[in-house]
Amino acid sequence: MYRRTYVRERMHTFDKAILTVPDNVYLDGYWQTEKYFKDIEEILRREVTLKDEPDSINLEMAERIQACHSVSLHVRRGDYVSNPTTQQFHGCCSIDYYNRAISLIEEKVDDPSFFIFSDDLPWAKENLDIPGEKTFVAHNGPEKEYCDLWLMSLCQHHIIANSSFSWWGAWLGQDAEKMVIAPRRWALSESFDTSDIIPDSWITI
Repeated sequence: MYRRTYVRERMHTFDKAILTVPDNVYLDGYWQTEKYFKDIEEILRREVTLKDEPDSINLEMAERIQACHSVSLHVRRGDYVSNPTTQQFHGCCSIDYYNRAISLIEEKVDDPSFFIFSDDLPWAKENLDIPGEKTFVAHNGPEKEYCDLWLMSLCQHHIIANSSFSWWGAWLGQDAEKMVIAPRRWALSESFDTSDIIPDSWITI
């Protein structure tokens, strides 16, 4: 049993000993497996939301997302590309991954509308072949990423990157029929055991 008031994540797989921690402790880590909170998932989906009313641009985007067969598509680059150490550990999802995921969505979803979120939208525009209706969500910027996360969660279906940001955007989505496509290989590093990260109901390619 843990008896400390500050607990750091020891592994990326599920650590059942964490469930024995007492109340009023600080948890430091990603804790990125729903095995920690599966039993309260509906509570989390209700409570992890915006504190303040979104501005008019985000409200308009939310209405568009909820009025169609929306698919969030997240491209994570940033330090995955610019930092050699991070790049070697995480790596980026390939163009082939996104093309296969988009094809699967087209096969399973009628008239999908893609909403693209990224820290490198110019790269996404230049390299991804996204058919049909698509919107590159560019109005929030780094200072309002939480609004992008909220907008992601409103989408019916999701294509995520190997990123905790889009993982949470997809997980918080409340559509009962949602399809979530995730990369089978979450990290390049062989030392990073990611076997508990992807929920069983998600599709990996």
